Amino acid sequence: MLPRIEHVRVGNRGDALKLPVVSLASPVSGPAVVITGNVHGDEYIGVTAAHLLVDRLQHDLGRGAVHVYPSLNQNGLRSGNRGIGRDGPDLNRRFPGSRNGDFASLLALTIWEDLAARKPDLLIDLHADSGQSIPYAIIDRAVRKRGAARKRMDARLCAHAEATGLTVLHEYPDDLYLRFGLDRSLAGATVNHLGVPAVTIEAGPRGVVSMAAVGVMVNAVLGVLADVGMVEGGFEPDPSRRTDGPWRRTAGPQTTKPGVFEPALAPGSLFEPGDLLGRVHELQGRVVEEVRAPSLGVVVSWIDGCWLEKGTVVATVGVPEAS
Repeated sequence: MLPRIEHVRVGNRGDALKLPVVSLASPVSGPAVVITGNVHGDEYIGVTAAHLLVDRLQHDLGRGAVHVYPSLNQNGLRSGNRGIGRDGPDLNRRFPGSRNGDFASLLALTIWEDLAARKPDLLIDLHADSGQSIPYAIIDRAVRKRGAARKRMDARLCAHAEATGLTVLHEYPDDLYLRFGLDRSLAGATVNHLGVPAVTIEAGPRGVVSMAAVGVMVNAVLGVLADVGMVEGGFEPDPSRRTDGPWRRTAGPQTTKPGVFEPALAPGSLFEPGDLLGRVHELQGRVVEEVRAPSLGVVVSWIDGCWLEKGTVVATVGVPEAS
């Protein structure tokens, strides 16, 4: 099947953005899935993964329709910045957007209206983490639902995340989820405002295109599509996958002294309370701090960088969901 290419126009001036959308539709009816990449401008893995998925699905899509947005943040992509252009706001905290706000709010609204009009049954949002990270899938919090409706949504979110074959992390608890504005991320808004399940896939480092990470991301997406019956084939879990959860995403411990940080564990490692996570060194080499684990958990990703100031969070970690 041949893809259909459309453009979402943002703004009315000559310099208006045109965001490409590549759609593939099988002659056999089935779910409609939206796949989005590069909402954070310095996360390039999703752009290349989106291109490879289009190539693959031209031959392998057996049911339903897929709508692929390779880059939602062209300004950030071109400038190499996380937000909208240089020093711009985080687009992934502006959904479902507004006509009365800044450009980021207008961009979010335009994207939102276009993808909502496609009546998706599922959204898959593609992201990258750090240079030292395991790939993982995130389960959002359906904070706007109650009772049985929330349980049904939670079950669907868990099933889609598990189908990626990656380590699965539940998002921050409800209060922190709202405080951090995660209900206004693209995935969070899809769950909470559109009432449609979403899964976020995090694979590979920011700032570069790692083809190994692209392969992991493509396989994770295909795993989800296979689980909902849109493609055939079994997809092997990623070798880094941890199944000893459920885990919840949280920020790791902070440094109490400035210096050069040296991790003591590989990403994906399990740790116990009191275990050494890393050391802070002076430039002369003397160890000035040992950063130790406050609780049971698993290292998800280490912070990018070498010199850390006092009070820097050194890692993203998973802790038991029930804690």
